[in-house]
Amino acid sequence: MRWGALLSHRTVLGMMLGFFCMNFVKYFFITWFPSYLLEARGFSLAQLGTLGMIPALCAIPGGRIGGATSDALFRRSWSMTAARKTCLVGGMLLSSCIVLCAFAQSPLLAIVLFSVTYVSLSFVSANAWSLPGDVAPTRRHVATISAIQNTASNVAGILTSTFTGVMLTLTHGSFLIPLVTAGAFCVIGAGAYLFVVGPVEPMTMKSSDDEGVALKVT
Repeated sequence: MRWGALLSHRTVLGMMLGFFCMNFVKYFFITWFPSYLLEARGFSLAQLGTLGMIPALCAIPGGRIGGATSDALFRRSWSMTAARKTCLVGGMLLSSCIVLCAFAQSPLLAIVLFSVTYVSLSFVSANAWSLPGDVAPTRRHVATISAIQNTASNVAGILTSTFTGVMLTLTHGSFLIPLVTAGAFCVIGAGAYLFVVGPVEPMTMKSSDDEGVALKVT
């Protein structure tokens, strides 16, 4: 099976878009979050090293909770599609509260909102990384699908750092547009997982040979 066959499947495209949106927001924390606290919130270096680490610390159990939640729903007779998509869509929508950080008057409230966002992204990430194993047409395609969606996500990481830097230059240091854009991508990601990703089950696809044999592994 060629990569083109995988890339033409709506579920793989939805996974790429959803993971792209998730990492667009997550890479804000990796690249520009310290600068935001220093420049927009007036944090000292000491506060950056204490209060600034709260969102990342909160995100650590977020992945564990996200995976455990979808597995628990599945064990309670939810379909795999319902279990995974509930966590994916719900987590992406909740992470959109990053928009409110741009308007929060209190630095402490902003930290709380950033923490909710980061926890939600980690919650989504556990389920997003489960999808390749859930939808791969054969076991030999799990790593390939994982690599495809991860490529899309890392492109988002590149764009986040560049886009934020350009916006700060154009707006003389305002983080309003980057934060609002991040929130919009959260909503777009939720839509991708809800509407573009198909049923969470092994995909039926045609092989790359001339016979066009349908592959389906259950």
